[in-house]
Amino acid sequence: MKKITLAIALFSFGVQAQDFPLPYCEIANPGDVTVEEITTVNFAGTNILNADTAAVLVDETATVVAVTQDEIYTLEVSGNTKDMNGNAFDNDIVAFIDWNQNDILDDTGEIYAIGTITGSTGSDGISVTLNITVPLDAVLGTTRIRLTKTYQDPDSPAVVNPCAIEFNPFGYGPFAGYGQALDFTLEVEAVPVFPLPYCEIANPLDVTVEEITTVDFAGTSISNTDVTSVLIDETATVVAVAQDETYTLEVSGNTKDMNGNAFDNDIVAFIDWNQNDILDDTGEIYAIGTITGSTGSDGISVTLDITVPLDAVLGTTRIRLTKTYQDPDSPAVVNPCAIEFNPFGYGPFAGYGQALDFTLEVGAALSVNSFEVNALSVYPIPTKDVLNVEYKLILSAVKVYNLIGQEVYAKNTSSSTLQLDLSRLTAGAYIVKLITEEGEHNFRILKQ
Repeated sequence: MKKITLAIALFSFGVQAQDFPLPYCEIANPGDVTVEEITTVNFAGTNILNADTAAVLVDETATVVAVTQDEIYTLEVSGNTKDMNGNAFDNDIVAFIDWNQNDILDDTGEIYAIGTITGSTGSDGISVTLNITVPLDAVLGTTRIRLTKTYQDPDSPAVVNPCAIEFNPFGYGPFAGYGQALDFTLEVEAVPVFPLPYCEIANPLDVTVEEITTVDFAGTSISNTDVTSVLIDETATVVAVAQDETYTLEVSGNTKDMNGNAFDNDIVAFIDWNQNDILDDTGEIYAIGTITGSTGSDGISVTLDITVPLDAVLGTTRIRLTKTYQDPDSPAVVNPCAIEFNPFGYGPFAGYGQALDFTLEVGAALSVNSFEVNALSVYPIPTKDVLNVEYKLILSAVKVYNLIGQEVYAKNTSSSTLQLDLSRLTAGAYIVKLITEEGEHNFRILKQ
């Protein structure tokens, strides 16, 4: 009986939750480390504030930051590099990320030298930043990131070690040094494939494509000549709109069959204003109108004025247009996930038409935004490495988003003239957001 009791006790002990920082290493000789704290961390739009000046290794693992394979995110770190007497020193910031989830933080490709902070209080706006690309083969799921902040000088380099805060004075070390480490959690997600996170069109092989030819919304035009795809991917086209503003949506399309017979097609728009990845919530469905007997290039179109809800969630979202055959006995089915009609009430059945997705960037209501676009200069566009931004007032922050809404660059500033180093971003289209005390402005750039 004693043996059984002991076995149960050992089993219970083995399945208990691991204590922080397990399964990762502790910081060696913590009693010998002089703590000079990391104060702020920003990664992929998530902020961490730290006021712990006693712990050598700070546990922020309850903070979970979602990142996606093959996407780029900016890591920004601030910290105190002055001693008790106010003397200024240099501290190296290094990030270690367990992309392969083998519980080791410094495998090849997992070490990132963020930069050196010099003479900072940790709250004076001084920071170091680095753009980090999530490896395409990063293991999906939850993993650990550790930041180390370590004193160094020309004769005493910091030791790059996720398990120590050490320096090497005159080559006689390593010895416990000055600084701090901080752990938080990453949730690695798979590269989304269009149209994710939104629905596919049901039974696409059963749909007969009769194409949407042109779309115009808020001054942006889309031309489409794809006569084979049921769902067109135009998500690289980003249209900037503002809360509580009204914009005209105009759509044209081919409503004639191969023999030139003319038919009626209903055009419907679905806009995910609340960004919950569902396209047909209440207030998100717009009947644009019916196109009759058009080739799609004869000037026939339908239009509707759409007002952006005042409570529309700010940021990037999806709009989907559907174009669906109908007649008096066979109404079109209003469904963002299908091109269907209901002949004589015996349906729904796959029908005739097409769907098209593009992207909206929802900005704050213009009534509270006095950003003067005419006083803004941005060059060069397209940009290769450095994007120059000049404005008549002080800019407080700048953020850059990819076309699926993920923040890939962020910087706090107090200048009216900026030089943004975008060299680490992959080629493609991005949305830049400039923020001032008076308002904000979004614009699109192309990165070569």
